[in-house]
Amino acid sequence: PYVDGLSTLPVTDYLHIERLMDEGTRARTVASTQMNATSSRAHTIFTIILTQTRTNKETMKVMDKVSKISLVDLAGSERAQSTGAEGARLKEGAAINKSLSALGNCISALADASQGKGKKGEKP
Repeated sequence: PYVDGLSTLPVTDYLHIERLMDEGTRARTVASTQMNATSSRAHTIFTIILTQTRTNKETMKVMDKVSKISLVDLAGSERAQSTGAEGARLKEGAAINKSLSALGNCISALADASQGKGKKGEKP
């Protein structure tokens, strides 16, 4: 895992997925600011990997078809002056803004690379 506390859990039905998503939502950090009474202070990513296994009846060969769905909820960017945040809340807001800026830089670099605009030999 790339994130401390990240877990990968197998599920067999939608109800199990829903329970895990609810658990993740309850674990999110939220706090009140002048702009939002329940401001999310964390980014959340749920990745669902669906695997469909089939057996070819003629060859008896087993084949998997895999799909991946990522659901992303990012904490919102905030202007410190507008939120009235101080102390720990102000530091949280700065960290959120920094991570959103880094994500924006990654997306921009990937977009440039896909269009051949990046520097030669540079990896996003």
